Amino acid sequence: MISIFRSALNRLAHGEQGLLRFHAAPDVKASLHAGGMVLIHLGKGTVFSSNRVGAMIWEGATERRSLDEVAASISGAFDIPRQTVREDAAAFLSQLQAEGLLVPDGN
Repeated sequence: MISIFRSALNRLAHGEQGLLRFHAAPDVKASLHAGGMVLIHLGKGTVFSSNRVGAMIWEGATERRSLDEVAASISGAFDIPRQTVREDAAAFLSQLQAEGLLVPDGN
């Protein structure tokens, strides 16, 4: 199932240079802080929270960085293998999309 999400993520959200091209859904407010982030989906009335790694992935996606750049940053900061970070970040982005928090540009 995760591989289906990853391939959809790759097709929908990567630009020509491999940049992540997402934006927060219109009903979503994000609050980033030192320990992570809180996302509020006003339309659904739900609240989501994440640690610093999740916040770094969110920022990378909404600032249109490449998945490789985001993975390198997290890998360096937390001493986690880059490929592991890349796979986990892709899965996390898929979850954000599935929850309606993050949408690919053009949608």
